[in-house]
Amino acid sequence: MEIRIATPQDAAQIAPLIAMIYRDMEMPVLKRVSDADLNAMLTTLYQQPANLDGLAQTFVAVIDDRVAGVAFGHLAQNEVAVNDLLRQTSGQHAGFEAPLELGGETRPGEWYLSMLAVDPKVQGHGVGSALLDALPQLVGELGAHKLSLNVDDGNPRAAKLYHRYGFTADGQLMIGTHPYQHLVKSL
Repeated sequence: MEIRIATPQDAAQIAPLIAMIYRDMEMPVLKRVSDADLNAMLTTLYQQPANLDGLAQTFVAVIDDRVAGVAFGHLAQNEVAVNDLLRQTSGQHAGFEAPLELGGETRPGEWYLSMLAVDPKVQGHGVGSALLDALPQLVGELGAHKLSLNVDDGNPRAAKLYHRYGFTADGQLMIGTHPYQHLVKSL
């Protein structure tokens, strides 16, 4: 397995993995967006250099030339710009009646792991763990002092994984219609 920064050519394989997360969030704006339109918008979003290794960073775990997992995040100070890119891209895309909007999910000094997804065909085979193992080194030189993420209260399996990797609870917030715990790990 290789962990590397994503390229625009990876976008079509990244999109369905990220789409799983957005569907789990049950955001009202996505209720009438088809899977095809969501995947098309996400493919466009993950072809943009600013979303791969600019304002945000997108890392992929690759097995046999296929994206098996993805970790997407950004420095806290880039949150508004990263969310503007999402809002603009989704707002201009077919099938979206309104733009997709996120925000208020990170705190100063953090590199925020916004999305971590593994292809269901390889879940339980260490792909997510490999991405979590690699993140401190991959983002350590970006100026963050902490890694952070939010885990859905309804996903205790994920929370257990993150706690095993040294993340600790640091508050709670609502994203979409779900309560999430904000977890942090010092770098």
